Amino acid sequence: MNASICSNINLPFSPLDFTDEQLSLNHLKIQLDNFYQWSIEQFKADIEIETLVFARAKFIDQLLNRLWQFYHIPTHVSSLFKSNRIALIAVGGYGRGELHPLSDIDILILSDKQLNNQLQEKIGQLVRLLWDLHLDVGHSVRTLKICLQEAQADITVMTNLIESRLIAGNEALLNELQQHIFSDKIWPSQQFYQAKVKEQRQRHKQYHSTSYNLEPDLKNSPGSLRDIQTIQWIALRHFGGISLQEIAKFNYLTVEEIDEIKNCRRFLWKIRFALHTVINRYDNRLLFDRQLSIAHLLGYQGEHNEPVEKMMRDYYRVVHNITELNQMLLQLFEESILTITTQNKPYDIDNDFQVRDKLIDVKDNNLFSQDPTMILQLFLTILLNPQIIGIYSNTIRQLRTARRKINGLLSEDPKAREHFLAIIKHPDAIRKALLPMHQFGILSVYIPGWKHIVGMMQFDLFHAYTVDEHTIRLLLEIADFSTEEGKKKHPNSSKVYTTLDKPELLIITALYHDIAKGRAGDHSELGSLLVKQFCQLHDIEKKDTDLISWLVKDHLLMSVTAQSRDIQEPSVIRDFAGQVKNKKRLKYLLCLTVADVCATNETLWNSWKQCLMRELYFLTKRSFDLENHQIPEQRSIARQHKRDALYLLIKQGDQEESILAFWQDYRFDYFLRYAAEQIVWHAKNLLTHDLSQPLVFINEKPFHGGTEICIYSADRPYLFATVSNELSKRNLNIHDALIITNKKEFALDTFIVLEPNGSLIAYDRHQNIKEGLERALRQTHYQQAKIKPPSSKIRHFSVPTQVNFLSTLSDRKTYMELIALDRPGLLACVGEVFSNLDISLRSAKIVTIGEHVEDLFVLTDKNNRALDVGICNQLREAIILAIENMDN
Repeated sequence: MNASICSNINLPFSPLDFTDEQLSLNHLKIQLDNFYQWSIEQFKADIEIETLVFARAKFIDQLLNRLWQFYHIPTHVSSLFKSNRIALIAVGGYGRGELHPLSDIDILILSDKQLNNQLQEKIGQLVRLLWDLHLDVGHSVRTLKICLQEAQADITVMTNLIESRLIAGNEALLNELQQHIFSDKIWPSQQFYQAKVKEQRQRHKQYHSTSYNLEPDLKNSPGSLRDIQTIQWIALRHFGGISLQEIAKFNYLTVEEIDEIKNCRRFLWKIRFALHTVINRYDNRLLFDRQLSIAHLLGYQGEHNEPVEKMMRDYYRVVHNITELNQMLLQLFEESILTITTQNKPYDIDNDFQVRDKLIDVKDNNLFSQDPTMILQLFLTILLNPQIIGIYSNTIRQLRTARRKINGLLSEDPKAREHFLAIIKHPDAIRKALLPMHQFGILSVYIPGWKHIVGMMQFDLFHAYTVDEHTIRLLLEIADFSTEEGKKKHPNSSKVYTTLDKPELLIITALYHDIAKGRAGDHSELGSLLVKQFCQLHDIEKKDTDLISWLVKDHLLMSVTAQSRDIQEPSVIRDFAGQVKNKKRLKYLLCLTVADVCATNETLWNSWKQCLMRELYFLTKRSFDLENHQIPEQRSIARQHKRDALYLLIKQGDQEESILAFWQDYRFDYFLRYAAEQIVWHAKNLLTHDLSQPLVFINEKPFHGGTEICIYSADRPYLFATVSNELSKRNLNIHDALIITNKKEFALDTFIVLEPNGSLIAYDRHQNIKEGLERALRQTHYQQAKIKPPSSKIRHFSVPTQVNFLSTLSDRKTYMELIALDRPGLLACVGEVFSNLDISLRSAKIVTIGEHVEDLFVLTDKNNRALDVGICNQLREAIILAIENMDN
């Protein structure tokens, strides 16, 4: 505990000296603010962070002690009041003597018997004053009996109590509590250990089991302060009230490792203290809009985001070290606490390695220092022995030591390269070898350039992880293609993956696809050159090297084409197939693309993207099968769709004459753009409808992976803006829009929409959405959307609006690409500009990439021709101005 440290800290003033008159609410608020300002000044003066953290705890100790006196709450109440012993006790982090500026102040008011009304009122007055002072106080009032019962029932209560510390009142009562808490009757050491390890696993899972989130939680993310505290709690419960320093006496940690933990904690404390000075309410998340202020406060220098990059690299290095030490210590504790009598005798695998309770261990602690290539042999041995489930604590320590002594790269040694190639060819390579190689920092000393991307920030809302963590998650997505869960999630990609003749080529591609990020130039082009050097170093065949190099260079090609181009256009497929060149490259590219999208963040992949990738894959594969000169022309495709739809409708009992009469109003592009099943769906809804009235119908079984909403209405200005505005008000995201106008100037428009989390629209919402859209369509005048301001997180980013017109061979359509900051009402705003300039929207692809959009609009003028240069320039200026005015 840190009570002794607290006693040596000099405060700027002592609450113990406050007179009764000075204990008024206003005076105490002023004094708390004075202490807060003093803390910030001391922090900026680079006073040791431990001093400041312990100083606040001491200040609160003295304040509570003085208030305890002020309210005349006694240590022991006479028999007239039923003889109560009472104690005011600090618990949890406050019990450790640690308080950051916005930390909770957890207190326990303990008595040996139920409090009488007079004491309850006094304590109530004290607690209400603390709340009025806006202190975040977590308090409980319990008898000793109830306290022990709750500790027995709840590991969280137990954990708080093992760090209890007396502030005021009856010390004997606290001692009695601690005697019970540290006895074997309540949470014996073995049970406590197992519960805390389970708790840590669950907590890590909430943060996707990675320390490398771009907006980490300083207290709860893997490798955070809570991981250090878990070590302390287990040691405290097992050994009975010792500090980290004293663990060294039991040969669990070396003095150097103890110092490393303390340095790591010191760094996290400094960031947390800085965070608590730039926010107003308790929070421990390093959000994007806070990071630059914190970096400056900590003294990091540089232009733009450079201070943040430096700070976060230090952060990721620290949490990586904490994670290693936490894993090693928990394993050592497990051996001591759980398996003293049950540990199996180790057995040899070969001359260098042995197995201890399914964990691999070196037989000679000098193995890695004498021959560093044996580090690669370690991971290969794990793969070749399925009974091994992890690495023994002693070997973790030897890996950490050896890694820090390596000069140069292990890949410079032929023996190491031989081991690496054997590793990546093994079917379990990713999970059982590459993942732990990353976790223990071995990839950094093997792969050229890997160290450069470790802990590298990505300053956007599209990516959720650092560059290295994203790459590892991409590899794990590839590994999932072979699992039952992966086959359900990615039926097409998983099937294609089984046909790859050399899956290890995909692993090398994944490792290098983003390795050149942060360097000057195109990271894909640079990465292609770097991976070619890697392949040549490892004597990989030229044809395989060429494939890997192309995949790295064009790893974004399929994603961009599927999401941002009109893949129903034969010319788009021809161009894409021309770049891919053959079916083999198409297969590898599909698997890489799907894994890459899924590894970017947890919410990015959805049924709509899955549909786009699948459709592009099969259209391109068909192109290769038929060869380009045999691909049907557009009118031939439209005629086939029409024939198929007619057959299906007649089969379902509709009259051919009625169908053909209805279709007379539609041009060939309608039959080209919609598949036969969609044409049937339209006819079923419209054949029995009064075609002079608007209609909205929603497909319960969507064709294209998103919820399809079809709008039938008289064409008019601002129709797209009206629909976009209505859907935006209902918090629905448009992903695709297809605009068809028939010969009678009625629009038949289809919108593909999803919930913000990527799911289909729940069926019970359909009717409400339908009615809202129909009301909007019946309005005689367009009502401009009321624009909500973007969220504070979005406003943190600066995305210059770009309007680009893409080159095309067609003189009938103009393709306009819009890049802009995402915000509510953006599509409605753009739709208004189209209507103001009398421009017709034919289709749209809406792609949101984190904080910005990259949307594609297919446009014509009022004569159904491509826009001329003058109109394009006018349109660009109008859109940029309209978007700028959204924020005014």
